[in-house]
Amino acid sequence: MNKLLKCPFKNFNPAVPKNVRIRIFKKTLISFLCLFIFLDLVFSFERIVTISKEEVQVDSAIKHCKSQKEKIKELEAFALNAYNNNQYDLSLCAYNKLLSFKKNSKKKEFSYYMSLGDIYCLKNNYVFAMHMYQKALSMYKKNEEINIKIANLYLKINIYKSAKIFFNNVLKSNKKSVDAKKGLANLYYLKNNYQKAIFYYEQIDFFHIDKNTILKIADSYTNLNEINKAIKILEDYTKNNKSFEVLFFLGQLYIENTENLKAKELFLNLYENHKDNFKVCLYLANVYNLLGERSLSNHMLGLAYKINSSCCALNILRAEFSYKLGHVNEAKEYAQRALMKAKTVFLRNQAQKLLTFLQKGSLKDPNAYNYSEYFDRERQNAGLAQVL
Repeated sequence: MNKLLKCPFKNFNPAVPKNVRIRIFKKTLISFLCLFIFLDLVFSFERIVTISKEEVQVDSAIKHCKSQKEKIKELEAFALNAYNNNQYDLSLCAYNKLLSFKKNSKKKEFSYYMSLGDIYCLKNNYVFAMHMYQKALSMYKKNEEINIKIANLYLKINIYKSAKIFFNNVLKSNKKSVDAKKGLANLYYLKNNYQKAIFYYEQIDFFHIDKNTILKIADSYTNLNEINKAIKILEDYTKNNKSFEVLFFLGQLYIENTENLKAKELFLNLYENHKDNFKVCLYLANVYNLLGERSLSNHMLGLAYKINSSCCALNILRAEFSYKLGHVNEAKEYAQRALMKAKTVFLRNQAQKLLTFLQKGSLKDPNAYNYSEYFDRERQNAGLAQVL
């Protein structure tokens, strides 16, 4: 009997009669339920207020319109303006209002669903975006634009198999589709299949190559150990497009290809326009170092250190310079900082090697300078892209 009367609550008093306990339990349960209902009403009210504000704006935009035709024209302009001003919820409300009108043409409904899908993509709501795109697709299954949008969305959420199907469907009906070729190239690039990526990238006219695509093409060639091709394509692109990212990558490849004079000229030009850029200062310091211009390299390291003193690669370089100048304790301090700040396995290993050498070696060691030169070559071969 006592076991049956036991209550699971911690502060329960078994001396209280059973009927009283049941009454208290019921009251507590009802109180909790009332609280949950109240909170749900509060949140629901907030959602309704938010929606109603947008609906009020949408309705006020068309209140002066007399015919449905006028309302549609006004709402389309309103929805587009809201979209261009990053007022995505307002734009969503306007497009949904447009879909509520009867006698919309099929083409107009198609465009509304496309726009809704685009907005949901921008809001990172990919489930709703795909739902809207699928509605548009059901209206025009062979439309290239909607097939590309769906393929790119699958690519964005890493569902490569589905993305590939949609890109290939487009190519079946239009073998010249730039978007489909670029999409497949990007797909294989993301899968690290650089040979296949290049196969599709090479089919795209240079006129349609943008900054991000040219960087992926060059990176693909670099990963295939065809650095000269990567350099050539970047040089051709930079004749008419002075993109910082492209020029910076070209400078990295010059270093990797031991074209240090070209790298020096390029990074000096970048430094003239980007004196506060930490990476530019660091790479220029590295180029000076490779060319044996130690004082200039040390000067650039000092500038880089003022911008970002916590960078692992910078501390490694400063440790080397301090050692070469005979400041062993200072070099150890920099190497220790580098080891603490290392974010990659490569950097951690390099910092550990340097610290071990500094702790065991001495300035009288005949292999000391050779080790440092070896360290320079190893870092160069690995590419400073990994370092940063």
